[in-house]
Amino acid sequence: MSRAVTETLRVFYVENRQQLYTYAVSITRQREAAEDAIHQAFQQLLRRGELVAEVRPYVFRCVRNAALDGLRRAKVRGDSILAGEPAPEQVAPAAPAPLLARELDEKLDLLSADERETIVLKVYDEFTLQEIADLRDVPLPTVASWYRRGLEKLKYLLEDNP
Repeated sequence: MSRAVTETLRVFYVENRQQLYTYAVSITRQREAAEDAIHQAFQQLLRRGELVAEVRPYVFRCVRNAALDGLRRAKVRGDSILAGEPAPEQVAPAAPAPLLARELDEKLDLLSADERETIVLKVYDEFTLQEIADLRDVPLPTVASWYRRGLEKLKYLLEDNP
């Protein structure tokens, strides 16, 4: 394993751990499973010993794959992506008021997995729709539809509708 790859991954992790954690929890819905997915993804990346040119989408895709593998193995669901604790040793960004965070999290849970994942990547991890399409290996119009439908559903649900 090259020292440059190790250092690149270390720096990437330090700069992106909260976003990776939020993304993994949006898939697994459980803190421990999210942490396991990130750990597994970085182990595989370090074992591989080489990186692609576009590190950010590649690492997020590795975390996604590890999270989905963990779900298939354990069939777990559960925790909040907003009301949860920040990743270890990371200060959480300014969070919405606790009641709003809980309400938003409950509403996000009512979306399809594709809509929820797309919104988390776009809003919290600041991916472009094209980057999400590349990460998910789906056409851009599909991602745009998931995002638009998810936002429409959230708006409807947050307007005191069941």
